[in-house]
Amino acid sequence: MVGQSADGDSEESVSVPKPAAGTYTVQVFGYAIPSGSTAYDYRDVYFAGSLGEVSVDGAAPVRLGTGESATVSASVTVRAAAPEGRAFFGQVRLVNARGTVAGAGSVAIEKVVP
Repeated sequence: MVGQSADGDSEESVSVPKPAAGTYTVQVFGYAIPSGSTAYDYRDVYFAGSLGEVSVDGAAPVRLGTGESATVSASVTVRAAAPEGRAFFGQVRLVNARGTVAGAGSVAIEKVVP
């Protein structure tokens, strides 16, 4: 086993930094499932600087009060074509001074043109 997640909520996540080459098997074991059936969503992703990056100007801090929102601009740099069967996406996280994620935004990159 290279990783597991079981924190008791409905959003589990496993990260494997610098995984060895090979084939991996993912197993999902439901817990406290009500009678009937339950649907699961699965997404595997990998991050590689050689493919590109999403960057934000972090020079100016974003200050938010309770219930407030903010617009943050980011740029996407694509350095290579998406591997066969894969798609690019980017994510920007807003973290507080302690490093706790306070919010996140994602973008799907559907087409790359020269």
